[in-house]
Amino acid sequence: MTQAQSERRLERVEEKLDKLAEAVVSIARIEERVNTVLKHHDRFFHRLDRLEARVETVESKSMMNRNAISIAERFIWIVITSGISMLFYFGARNGIF
Repeated sequence: MTQAQSERRLERVEEKLDKLAEAVVSIARIEERVNTVLKHHDRFFHRLDRLEARVETVESKSMMNRNAISIAERFIWIVITSGISMLFYFGARNGIF
């Protein structure tokens, strides 16, 4: 092997090492991006879990409110009906109707 062949071979090895170094740097950058994406992914799932809990709370309160409003509505209709009945009763008794 001559001196020129050895130098050419050494240059090729250096070029390959440079390419490998660039590839390692690229892999490190990609790994950082993946870690960032995974952190965001975990954060979004945590927020989704909190939102699901809030929706469940709202649903249960809504059910309780619906029952309370239903009872109140029935009571109001009973009062209105009783008032109208009393009006007609006293009106008929006093000869108004």
